[in-house]
Amino acid sequence: MPHLEPSVSPSSTKPSRPRQHYYRTVIILAVCGLLSYGGYSMFHLYQNAKISQIKAQKLSAQALALSASLSEETAMNQDLNQALAAKKKSLIALNQRINDMETVLGIEPPADNQTITQRVDTAAINSAVRATLFQLIPNGAPTPNVQLTSGFGTRVHPITKKRKRHDGLDFAAKIGTPVYAPADAVIERARSSNYGYGNQLTLNHTMGFISTYSHLSKFKVKQGEFVKKGQLIGWTGNSGLSTGPHLHYEIRFLGKPLNPRPFVKWNIENFDALFKQEKNVQWASLLNTINSMVAMQVQLTGDENHDLGITTASHTEPSPN
Repeated sequence: MPHLEPSVSPSSTKPSRPRQHYYRTVIILAVCGLLSYGGYSMFHLYQNAKISQIKAQKLSAQALALSASLSEETAMNQDLNQALAAKKKSLIALNQRINDMETVLGIEPPADNQTITQRVDTAAINSAVRATLFQLIPNGAPTPNVQLTSGFGTRVHPITKKRKRHDGLDFAAKIGTPVYAPADAVIERARSSNYGYGNQLTLNHTMGFISTYSHLSKFKVKQGEFVKKGQLIGWTGNSGLSTGPHLHYEIRFLGKPLNPRPFVKWNIENFDALFKQEKNVQWASLLNTINSMVAMQVQLTGDENHDLGITTASHTEPSPN
């Protein structure tokens, strides 16, 4: 008996055309959606990358600026460190110089709380005190580089042959040798004479000191004239009672003759020696007076509120006599 194929209807083997169109539309929309989402995502990533790049550029610029600033500050710090090292070196040198000055001036070691400014003020005042004393009180030889032939004290007079007190020093100076003022003074007397001390000058210094110059040939100054230390006042000679050309030099304090030799030898290197050798002057009182004068001048020229806190020039106690 013959085999019969089952019959199939067309609608059961092929989907309908509307359904195919629907699937196709869904697929197209899905693809478009994916493409749109992908494009948006890529655009968003691009924007973020762009912003990140801009931020990175800004950070890089800031980093460069900070690096340059750091380099500049490092250079400045190096310069400051070098300047500080130089200042420290200068301070050490200054301290050493002040120490040397204090040693030369005989200033006692400074207190721990004393500043450099106070130490400098102290040294300045001591230096000024010494300069003032050397300016006002006779010191050095009135005829430099001339031999001393007769000293201070009792001797046999070369003419009368009798023992007599010699109240000065004799310098064997040739006629016409210049004579200079050993300190500031006023010419108290310029006396011309052919007897005794011959032509004689009397200089009135400060603080009670007087000096005289005898047997001169002529005067350079006149009575009442003010002269400065080192100023030419006359020339040596052989006038009056004299065995030969020389200068007779005397120093008196309140009218009392002093040995001029310590005054002739007095200088900055042996500043305290005169105070120890010459006991007829109340050096402590004199130095206190000069110290006060100089300290006031320093204070007036400096800060009026500045406390000096100083210890000034050393001095000896006054003689009980």
